[in-house]
Amino acid sequence: MALNKNFSALVSLLFMPNISSIYAFALLFLNINTSIFYLAIAVLFSSVIQSLSLLLYARKSMGDVNVVDRKDRFGLFAVAILSYFVGFLMLKYFSAPFIFTALMLSYLLNTMVAAVITKFVTKVSIHVWGISGPSVAIFYSYGLPGFLGMLFLAAFVGGARIKMRQHTISQVVLSFVLSVPITVFIIYYLSQFLI
Repeated sequence: MALNKNFSALVSLLFMPNISSIYAFALLFLNINTSIFYLAIAVLFSSVIQSLSLLLYARKSMGDVNVVDRKDRFGLFAVAILSYFVGFLMLKYFSAPFIFTALMLSYLLNTMVAAVITKFVTKVSIHVWGISGPSVAIFYSYGLPGFLGMLFLAAFVGGARIKMRQHTISQVVLSFVLSVPITVFIIYYLSQFLI
């Protein structure tokens, strides 16, 4: 039992949203011939800034990085939204590949939706949202096998979050079923007008 809980904690740590964004952008980078400069911008604004704000929160609140109380998440959401917005503008300004800029826009808009739901409805699983949403960008670059692999990973991480009692099944499912269609709309429709 303790082994399962420790394994779930490890999975949760390895796939924290601020870390899983690195995996998503790195996968896109590996599939296209582009400058590492774009990857550096993406990692800075999708991971490094959020990681620093999360560590600052944990230190200041004497809490942990899971941010159990949903009312404590709003400030972190605000930092993430601002960071994604600046990242989007930077990628667009430097003419990054479409899928990089579209994924950053997806992170921005998905985080705004997740923040509203968390504030007014229920705590969502940002871990799951941060994998299942970017699965659409992976589909754009790698096709159906990459997409299905990401969805399987999202379900696996969601199971770990439930096992750790960080989320209910309905919170994980909600994150899963909202993130994919929102990201499809952003990447395949909205991005065509904004990028």
